[in-house]
Amino acid sequence: MPITGETFKQIGRATTGTVAVISAVDGTRNGIVALTVSSFITLSYSPPLCMFAIQDTSDSYTSLIEGVSFGVSLLSTSQSDIAQHFARKGREKTANCIFERGSVMGVPLIPGAAAHIECRTERVFIAGDHAIVVGLIEAARRFDHQPLLYFARQYGSFAPLVTSY
Repeated sequence: MPITGETFKQIGRATTGTVAVISAVDGTRNGIVALTVSSFITLSYSPPLCMFAIQDTSDSYTSLIEGVSFGVSLLSTSQSDIAQHFARKGREKTANCIFERGSVMGVPLIPGAAAHIECRTERVFIAGDHAIVVGLIEAARRFDHQPLLYFARQYGSFAPLVTSY
């Protein structure tokens, strides 16, 4: 017997994800669209691919699934306010934000992030009420910051377990 959507949401809250802001230039408005996701993952090393999921009710949905490129800013532990900002609804949320441009593809990226990734959209798969966007990584940089994590509807950081051998 299938589970309810609410039950599955509860299960989803038991998973941990890296917090990322996915951003792109909106070709129709010549502005920037951006949203916070915890569904970003690496997919393949050869070729270098990554992916994220976006709900079909997102303000950025059409721009991101029809666009040719996007940026990924893996947020640092000091950026939970930025994560919260881009988790809100509304296209105007990028209006007064500072972005830097990627050096290879020119995609918008969040300054101070733990990592920046510039992607060419490789494929989009529609799955239920989400689209899975796969990107071919054209450029990436890691910075000396700890990544922001999301678990049980809260932001946090990684702490290794103390083990004795």
